[in-house]
Amino acid sequence: MKNQKKGNGEKYVRNGAPRKKSRGKKTVVLNVAILVVSLVLMTVGSVLVYADHLLGRIQFQEDPTVSSSRPQTSGVNSFEGMGDSKYVVNGLYHDDQILNVLLMGVDDYQANDTGRSDSMMMVSLDRRHQKLKMASFMRDIYVSIPGYHPNKLNAAYAFGGPTLTVQTIENAFGVDVDRYVIISNDSFRKIIDRMGGVTLEITNAEAKLINTYSGESSSKRLTGGMRHMTGRQAHYYSRIRNIGDDYERTLRQRKVLQALIDQFKTSDLGTINGILYDVLPLVTTNMSKNEVLSLAANSLTYLNYPTEQTRIPQDSDHKNQSVPGVGDSLIVDFKASHKHLVDFIYEENLSSSNSDGSSRESTFASR
Repeated sequence: MKNQKKGNGEKYVRNGAPRKKSRGKKTVVLNVAILVVSLVLMTVGSVLVYADHLLGRIQFQEDPTVSSSRPQTSGVNSFEGMGDSKYVVNGLYHDDQILNVLLMGVDDYQANDTGRSDSMMMVSLDRRHQKLKMASFMRDIYVSIPGYHPNKLNAAYAFGGPTLTVQTIENAFGVDVDRYVIISNDSFRKIIDRMGGVTLEITNAEAKLINTYSGESSSKRLTGGMRHMTGRQAHYYSRIRNIGDDYERTLRQRKVLQALIDQFKTSDLGTINGILYDVLPLVTTNMSKNEVLSLAANSLTYLNYPTEQTRIPQDSDHKNQSVPGVGDSLIVDFKASHKHLVDFIYEENLSSSNSDGSSRESTFASR
């Protein structure tokens, strides 16, 4: 049956029903689309405003000296010989896919006292191999400190703060330190408490020391085993030197950080937001807001990377010695420690050759 027309010109379809005009439907769809886009923009805007407010709580610190050590496009030697992102810049090993952040715990107990870096741990976000890596630096390493007489590594912070500590580590071990984060003595336990404490396996000997010296109430006494610790307890646990000296001490510090990472993995978004709001003011860093925001945006991915740990120096790479005017120190084989650190962070074999046939180790050894 052919289409028919009525006298007023309205068309009929084959089944005899009139064909409706589509202008009204298009208007409704357009209005809904505008509403959805507006809601999305409002939501995104609110999130950005909140993120900016959250980031504003961090104590950001400009550090031109450290920033200037970051890779530049000129004067760079590529060991891969093909414009990848692995370079040695001014003698420092670097990979654009790996972010090295020096985490420093400072023992600033007294007012107006800069303190010393009681703990130093390089946290490497390795996006190339999709791993999180933690490398502790022993604080008693006898090392050259730019502009000062040789001393223990932790003295660098007292002499020149985080900038000098970064320079000292870079000079000693030939690895680029991209950024740093400082946690004061008082902030450490506050962060642990805001996270709800940490659960770790401890020995009876460790529990006894924690009960005696942590300052926690007697109602929260610990015994050996898998135990939940408060900020005071975890703080003292991280500082124990009477058991295993400084070697096991750095292991305890990495265990606490690992426990915090594991706890973050199982936290909901609301809990994480609340923790960040309270914790960020306790942190000082030379990261930019954009860098922190980028890390936060990808945190769920990064926190699920498998973790690896080590310490510098290894047992075979140092000897103990009393240095006049300094005290008991670690005399380190820096070339061996450099090789171990680079192998650990970058998973590179330093015995392989450059494109010009020279060894990768030669760059560091000549510094």
